[in-house]
Amino acid sequence: MCAMNEREREIDQRIRKAQRRELVRTLWELRLVFIGGAALLGMLGIGVGFAAAPMKFEGQQLGHVVAEGNVMTTRKGTQYRHDTIQLDNGATITLDLPGVENARKDAPMKIEVYEKSLGPLHRVEYRFAGYADAAARY
Repeated sequence: MCAMNEREREIDQRIRKAQRRELVRTLWELRLVFIGGAALLGMLGIGVGFAAAPMKFEGQQLGHVVAEGNVMTTRKGTQYRHDTIQLDNGATITLDLPGVENARKDAPMKIEVYEKSLGPLHRVEYRFAGYADAAARY
């Protein structure tokens, strides 16, 4: 039987103490990884819930072209204009209007307002709904 002398016992205690410290540090880092992962999954869930929330029709407003934008083309070949519109309530928005021809600056346009809400998150979307009078288009 080989008994440990005092020096070997001290070395063995230091090794075990260092191993315990390494284990505690690893567990702490693992805890932080789990907390960070749970936070990311929570944010992903909130984002998916917000994306799935329905858009609610809020109403329709009239607006007029303030500044004409350039003609843009999508990857599918559809062309649209990126114009600045001033609504009758005074708000100024940028809207994608279909087609390549420019509208008259005084032509009243119907703009539909949609809103999406999920708790503190809100999104307002404006859509072109046509011209207020059919003759204004040409």
